[in-house]
This record gives sequence, structure tokens and C-alpha cells, in this order.
Amino acid sequence: MKRTIYLLSSIAAIVAIVSFSGCGKDPLKDMTPEESRIYITNHDSQTNFKSYATFSIVDSVAVLTNTSDSTKKALTDYDKQLIASVTAAMQERGYTLVGKNAKPDLGINLTRIDNTFYTTGWNPGWWGGYWDPGYWGYPGFGWYYPPYYQVYQVRERQTAIDLFDLKNPGTNNQLTAVWNSLWRGTNVWTTSNVPSMVQASFAQSPYLTNK
Repeated sequence: MKRTIYLLSSIAAIVAIVSFSGCGKDPLKDMTPEESRIYITNHDSQTNFKSYATFSIVDSVAVLTNTSDSTKKALTDYDKQLIASVTAAMQERGYTLVGKNAKPDLGINLTRIDNTFYTTGWNPGWWGGYWDPGYWGYPGFGWYYPPYYQVYQVRERQTAIDLFDLKNPGTNNQLTAVWNSLWRGTNVWTTSNVPSMVQASFAQSPYLTNK
């Protein structure tokens, strides 16, 4: 499976401008919270997103932290806004919301990540979020992204949106993730920022549509 990664950030542009202008302004210290936020989207380039018609979304948000071995589920005001904004964005792209028992074509997982670490390593198949596929009626299944090497630094809270194929469950008890968005930067866990961050993720993903 091929994956395409898009990275939207004003950091690179600011650094380039400062380097050419020769001024002594520190671009990292002088960024606004909005300028600091980064939106990373991934998708399976072989997926035809117009082949899907319906979707369902989790009723709470998974919370991951490197200080605990367990995954918690939450439904704070932030989580409610996240669910509502992602749902609205999918509907704007032509997909119909249905219940998880109505055999949706796509399932959406939402995850808040609260970690602080630096690492370089091999990712054997997990990227972005977490959920038990049994929630979608596939007990015993896992879900995956193709393995790849990665170098990353996590120093703040993050939010992940994962979209995977329920219409075509794979062999070997695996569900295929077809799209993912990861948010990093200042105030990504601020409720009022959720609608604009969702729109930024979908703006990077014009292929994600049923129209």
C-alpha cells in the first residue's frame, strides 16, 4: 500500500524569510499559537474515496499517554466538539452518517495523545490513533498502516483522526486505515480551535470526498 504524507506548517516559510532578510528575529519564539500548529495527513493513494457512501464515528475519544499502559475513553467538551466537527466535515464531503450497527462503509476513530519523548525507530504498523476494532463489529481484528521508519519528536499534546475501511475487511483479521490526520503544536487541545483544525486537515485532503 502506498501512502502520501502532507505537512502544512508556517514554520518553514518563516525560517526561510528570516534567513534571507538577515534580521535577528527568532522565528520560533515569535510565532503565534496558530502559526505553531502543524497538520499532518496521510492516505492510501490507491483508495477510491468515492466508493464509500456511509460512515460512523466513535461516541467517545481515546486518550493515550506514555505515563500509563492503559487507554482511557473520554467525552469532555473538547471531545464533543471534535466528534461534531469531524462529523460535519465528512457530511460536507458527501458522506452519510449512520449508526455503527448499520454496516457503515467507513469508521472514524479519534484519539488525544499526551506524551513527551524523543525517538527514532521502526513503526511495524501502528500510526496515529487507537481503538478496539471490536467496537465496529470486527472482534479479533487489528488495524494498520504499512510499516515504515520514522524519526519524530513529541513534546506536546496531539490529536489524531483515523479513518478506516469497514466495507472491505482485509484478510488476516486486519482493517485497513485509509486516511489519518495528526495535529501538533500550541493549543491543539483547546476546544475553540477544533473547528478550524478540522477544516485545515480536510483542506489538505481534497481527495477525501464522495462528490
